[in-house]
Amino acid sequence: MLKLSFSLFLGAFIVAGSVLCSPATAQTIPEYSASSVIQLAPIGSSEKTPVISSLALDPTGRLLSAVGDDHTVRLFDVQTGRLLHRFDSHVDWVHSSVFRPDGRILATSGADGCIRLWTMESEYRPQIVGKQLPVIFSLAFSPDGRMLAAAGFDEKVWLFDSERGRLARELDAPGRDIRALSFSPDGTRLAAAGRSGLLRVWEAASGRRISDAKISARRIWTLQYSPDGKRLAAAGEDRSVYLLDAATGETSAVLSERPGIVLTLCFCGPDKLATAGSSNVIHLWDLSTHNELYRLVGHTGSITTLGFETGSKTLISGGYDTTVRLWNLTNRDVEHVTRR
Repeated sequence: MLKLSFSLFLGAFIVAGSVLCSPATAQTIPEYSASSVIQLAPIGSSEKTPVISSLALDPTGRLLSAVGDDHTVRLFDVQTGRLLHRFDSHVDWVHSSVFRPDGRILATSGADGCIRLWTMESEYRPQIVGKQLPVIFSLAFSPDGRMLAAAGFDEKVWLFDSERGRLARELDAPGRDIRALSFSPDGTRLAAAGRSGLLRVWEAASGRRISDAKISARRIWTLQYSPDGKRLAAAGEDRSVYLLDAATGETSAVLSERPGIVLTLCFCGPDKLATAGSSNVIHLWDLSTHNELYRLVGHTGSITTLGFETGSKTLISGGYDTTVRLWNLTNRDVEHVTRR
């Protein structure tokens, strides 16, 4: 049995987790608990514990960013759960955080309409770009790190030079409320979706529109290209998960309806997909069969963000219960919680 136990740190503490596995029959879907939990703590004794909007792992998998409704950016050591830094530059809810692929810059954005670029090797004084923008819900770096895409409450998707912080191009968005952005792994395409249920794809270098796909009558909250670039997954308020052929833009499969709104999804390799949202449960899917493999349980509020570290095969999650949970997807010597 794997047991993790950590002591109390300033700004965060770890709740010990342990997990054991029991085989499931063909008629059951097994459920597992997290290998460790980071509980965010309020800044002051009179303040509430912050809701988590977004998590980001640096390329090494050792540094974790967590942002939320207390306007604060927190950096944690993933291995120990220790709070390393706390940044208080934002003046409103922080909705998105993402590391540049080289790990040198962390980009954050939110309801204050500004993007902050934090250089990891400096004194953490942010470069502020996009000062006149509306609420920004989503950020995405291109795979080469040169371009930063941003979108939110506007009919535009903005592309910035990530080194200079200058606006390079504006794209016409599929509606005024864009919640999700994703670059293809080779960096040639950029996808966006939101309230209109329309998924739009552009050629990243030129801004030329490649395709529009009306995949839902309701808001799309999340989308992501698969690591091999062959699939594009999207989901949202209609509680279904759509798998699209990235080359043609055609829907290739729809995963069965879930009990809650899907707020976030994450590929865990080319043929595995994690989805989560208002049901407080993470669902793991085998995309070769379109079957649900198992569920990850323990969150007590909506799950808003997922991430995957390929080296350790660790899935991270966060949400409205103010916790960050880490799940080792390769460890089968884990405690089995319940089976349905």
